[in-house]
Amino acid sequence: MSSQERSRVRAPEIQGGSGWLNTDKPLSMAALKGKIVLLDFWTYGCINCIHIIPDLKKLEAKYPNQLVVIGVHSAKFKNEKETENIRRIILRYEIEHPVYNDSEFAVWQSYGVRAWPTRVLIDPAGYIIGGVSGEGYYDELDQVIGKTAEDFRKRGELNEEPLKLVLERAKVGDLPLAFPGKILADAANDRLFIADSNHNRIVITKLDGTLVDTVGTADIGAADGTFDKASFYRPQGLALAGDKLYVADTENHLIRRIDLKSRTVETIAGTGKQTREYPPKGGPARTTALSSPWDLQLVGGALYIAMAGPHQIWKLELDLNAVSIFAGSGREARLDGSLAESGFAQPSGIASIDNTLYVADSESNIIRAID
Repeated sequence: MSSQERSRVRAPEIQGGSGWLNTDKPLSMAALKGKIVLLDFWTYGCINCIHIIPDLKKLEAKYPNQLVVIGVHSAKFKNEKETENIRRIILRYEIEHPVYNDSEFAVWQSYGVRAWPTRVLIDPAGYIIGGVSGEGYYDELDQVIGKTAEDFRKRGELNEEPLKLVLERAKVGDLPLAFPGKILADAANDRLFIADSNHNRIVITKLDGTLVDTVGTADIGAADGTFDKASFYRPQGLALAGDKLYVADTENHLIRRIDLKSRTVETIAGTGKQTREYPPKGGPARTTALSSPWDLQLVGGALYIAMAGPHQIWKLELDLNAVSIFAGSGREARLDGSLAESGFAQPSGIASIDNTLYVADSESNIIRAID
């Protein structure tokens, strides 16, 4: 609706929190007059918030001089209020827009936000256009941002000067490892496998840390092939069977298999696109979309997957090349019960002893046991 068709609400100021990151000075709605502003209300322990980061980056790339994205970090848990923890997450997910630590929910409340993630769009005159909650909505936001930029440019009221920022990453030098997400030790063969997540590769060392090999180019991608040609995107969980290393290629939404003898990488599950189905369904491994596989546990001929995105545990039967939902209804919940009725909240770690799977159910802050 045009501004003439709706009552105009001026965007409240961003204040009442614990300060800014990715900028050397505080920002204000008044100072951003002439810019389209997209407020992203998020908390770093929320998988749905993480899922929309790529969409935000696409919008920033498409409208570099017209749009200012501001992450308003409104913490769900006490630990997430710490500015230093937020700084680490900014580095881990390579966030390049300003982030405000809304530690007391002051901005959240002033905008009437009710859920993570929520995006609120503000026009160059400082008035709220509208908002959306949940994942998705890239196309809708893109359309409105494009139209708003066109309208205000015609009026001569669009500021298209680049906004200069001082990013947190500028304060950190290159490191041998970058936010390694998971490790797996193979004592019998003196091997340590490291998911070097932010370098988009797998590092293999001896148990004393001596480098043996690296798998992947370190560039973001999903290419199969030899160690020096293959690529990953923030890999996490690992599982080993002889000379086959299985990898949860988290942000590619894939399961990969590394043949340590032939020194090759092969995709064995997922389409490379995040599933949007609710409830999600299983099927043939290579034609069924996954959503943020975070950790793996091999039991016999089955690979159990902590599937953080749909809040479930999935099962990949290696001999059948098929994936299925093993536990969890798909509703984000903290609910015990039967496999089908139980509810998880962003399961991110998985291990097994005998006939029991143990799950780190991250957003519920509990450990679950599955018989």
